[in-house]
Amino acid sequence: MGRKLANAVLLLHKKSCSRPEVKQAVRAAQGLGVDLDVFIPWRHRDQKAFLKEAIRAGVKRFVAGGGDGTLNGVVNDLMKTKRAGEVSLGVMPLGTANDFARGSGLPMDDLAAALHLAATGEATPIDVGQANDRYFINVASGGFGAEVTATTPQDLKKALGGTAYTLMGMVRALKLEPYSGRLILPDGTVSEGKMIVMAVGNNRYAGGGFEVAPKADLTDGLLDIAALAPMRAADLKQVTGELADPFNPDNRFLLYRQLESFVIESDRPLHMNLDGEPMFDTRFAFKTHPQALSVVLGSGG
Repeated sequence: MGRKLANAVLLLHKKSCSRPEVKQAVRAAQGLGVDLDVFIPWRHRDQKAFLKEAIRAGVKRFVAGGGDGTLNGVVNDLMKTKRAGEVSLGVMPLGTANDFARGSGLPMDDLAAALHLAATGEATPIDVGQANDRYFINVASGGFGAEVTATTPQDLKKALGGTAYTLMGMVRALKLEPYSGRLILPDGTVSEGKMIVMAVGNNRYAGGGFEVAPKADLTDGLLDIAALAPMRAADLKQVTGELADPFNPDNRFLLYRQLESFVIESDRPLHMNLDGEPMFDTRFAFKTHPQALSVVLGSGG
């Protein structure tokens, strides 16, 4: 690496490196005495190689500077080093949705405060979810919302914004053929049915502020699965009520479970979105890695 690295390193998404407010936040943190370096990975393989070298060099705190997808990439690279337990992670939310930051109570309107907390705050061991060979720390969403995410051009996503973008997915879901499949529990129990959207939550929010897994807890060793059965537009009020009371046995549309591991199988290929990153398959094996990564959380995390 050529020189000794700082105690904390900001892994900054290349699309954010020229933003004036980001530069100001870095200068502010360094001006307050924070021992902070900045690394901008121009290719994914650059980040993977850097993380391995930086951990060997003794760096103890990494800060993911970007959106939920950037955070997902850093989490995956850290977990795959097999040394994630030796370091901690902070978050500088620079994306459109910033759902992990929202669900963790992190400051999103003050980048300087967010970076200072991410670089110096006390980290909490949290769970990490896994779907097949991919990791996630926020939410894996499946069905038509994830399909819209995977097929909508990036410029249109930005133009719509988080809330309108997710509503577009819901409207589209109400008009399309539901997915048929099954939920397989570790003891072999199989539940078959149809769904239009689903979420597997390690944290609570997805889609730009929608509380898709309201009972999720980053430290309980469980993943929350929420699946919605086919509905009409007139049923949306009922569904909203069921999301507010997910364990109610009288719920008609919402299936809600908290599990350490399970398998979801779909009769046709299913779009799955892990913290903003797409997957496409017919079988997803989910499990949780309890307290596998230490992350700086905010007042609500």
